Amino acid sequence: MPFGKRIDGPVGRRRVLREEVILAGSARSLKASRPVVVVDVSPTGAKLQGRDFASLDREVLFSVGGIELFAQVAWTLLRECGVTFQEQLSEEMIEHIKRDGRWAHVMGITA
Repeated sequence: MPFGKRIDGPVGRRRVLREEVILAGSARSLKASRPVVVVDVSPTGAKLQGRDFASLDREVLFSVGGIELFAQVAWTLLRECGVTFQEQLSEEMIEHIKRDGRWAHVMGITA
């Protein structure tokens, strides 16, 4: 994967506002599995933090909370990665992810 460059086609800034969250998840492909921290999410994608994203295939199964979604790696940069979901998240899924993110804050996992 190109270092720090989008590989999904369009260039420039994202078009959808993302909600900030802090939540543990995973990104799995046929080649590898990586634990990730979800730092923001929108109906169409998410930004992840972790390590060695280059070892993943472009197509991944993204898991967070009780939700599993197929996604594509759009870009990687150092210890961050952007994914775009194959299917847009519903409002209920976004709310579930945000609730879990707030729970991490309440429990003192985040500042």
